[in-house]
Amino acid sequence: MTNQIEPLLDRDAIDALRTALHRDFSAHAVREVLGLAGEAALSRSDLAGVDRLTRGSSPAETMVRLFLVGAAVSDAAAARALHPLAIDTAVAAGLITRSAGEVRAALDLRPYSEAGGPDWWVISDLGADVRATVLDAEHVLGIGSAAITLAQATIRRPVRTALDLGTGSGVQALHLSRHATSVTATDISVRALRMAATTAALNGLDLDLRRGSFLEPVEDQRFDTIVCNPPFIVGPGLQAGNGGFTYRDSGLAGDEVSRKLVGGLPGLLNPDGTAQLLGNWQISAEQEWQERLTAWVPAGCEAWIWQREVAEPGEYVALWLRDAGLGPNSPRWREQYEHWLDWFAEAGVIAVGMGLINLRRTDSEGARVVCEDVPQAVEQPAGTHIQQWFERAGWLRAQGAEGLLATPLKAAAGLV
Repeated sequence: MTNQIEPLLDRDAIDALRTALHRDFSAHAVREVLGLAGEAALSRSDLAGVDRLTRGSSPAETMVRLFLVGAAVSDAAAARALHPLAIDTAVAAGLITRSAGEVRAALDLRPYSEAGGPDWWVISDLGADVRATVLDAEHVLGIGSAAITLAQATIRRPVRTALDLGTGSGVQALHLSRHATSVTATDISVRALRMAATTAALNGLDLDLRRGSFLEPVEDQRFDTIVCNPPFIVGPGLQAGNGGFTYRDSGLAGDEVSRKLVGGLPGLLNPDGTAQLLGNWQISAEQEWQERLTAWVPAGCEAWIWQREVAEPGEYVALWLRDAGLGPNSPRWREQYEHWLDWFAEAGVIAVGMGLINLRRTDSEGARVVCEDVPQAVEQPAGTHIQQWFERAGWLRAQGAEGLLATPLKAAAGLV
């Protein structure tokens, strides 16, 4: 881990917190406390429902109420749950706050795991559902639906080098660590990098953390696998501190951030390397979305692009204003709503497409670019199917028409 980016807690405090987490706050411990009803409530952000199920005195219940519900717990209960990490140390690190004999979480800390994998813990900022207020401009996202979507779609093959571009709290880097020898993670936000450093330290991982914008921190390197959950919002180019938020706003207008990444990421790949990113794009009356995105893909790069959802301008703007914790009747909501929709009208945007962009560097002529509407439920993890698609595309390219005609074909396994 680079020396310039330090975790929020020192090594001794990390060791103490890890001990407490392993003991009482693993994914298994949380499932045991919540049961099926509690897990369902947590998945739909019904924090009141989770709270009703965790009012006992066990350390595991205290941890759930403290970090997942955002409720106040007594000093004594917090001390028992966090032991051997001292309360004063946790307060000094900004993990919790303390007042009048009660303790509250100042950050989101939660267990996380994937099928067949180890227990992990991810640290990030508290979400709008817990804080019930507008997010800070430098808000660092934790484990959300977008992060899970990208993790499920990522091709999981053994590789030497991997890059998590725009790492945030470090969720994707955790997944990459299971199949990559070396993981580099970048972000423009120092706050995000410190969160990622803490996530890595809690999980005993060594990440190469780098600060910088877009491709700049790694422009001289090449990777076998790249994943990216960028600030892909389509809009007037808001910036953090000026109406925008670091986690979602790039400062670039329209869908320029997605175009820039699709065009630039293949240049960071080793031959046959893959890059996968979430993206949003403009849809206009003058151009099909498939034509727009196909033009972004550089020569010598294969692409399979999924449009998962389409939102009309008002729906899209409301989605992201609500995501940031803004209230529909607040002056800030109305100001941004009007400004955003005016920009859409001037730019001729009639809708916004949202989805997944899969790229593979082939250095070959005739590399395929396929854009598809994929609104249906997809068998997870989708990464297995995406890898197989690239393998078939490579085989077709190598065979040519004559080779294909000479090959006996059969129905795929499981075809209905």
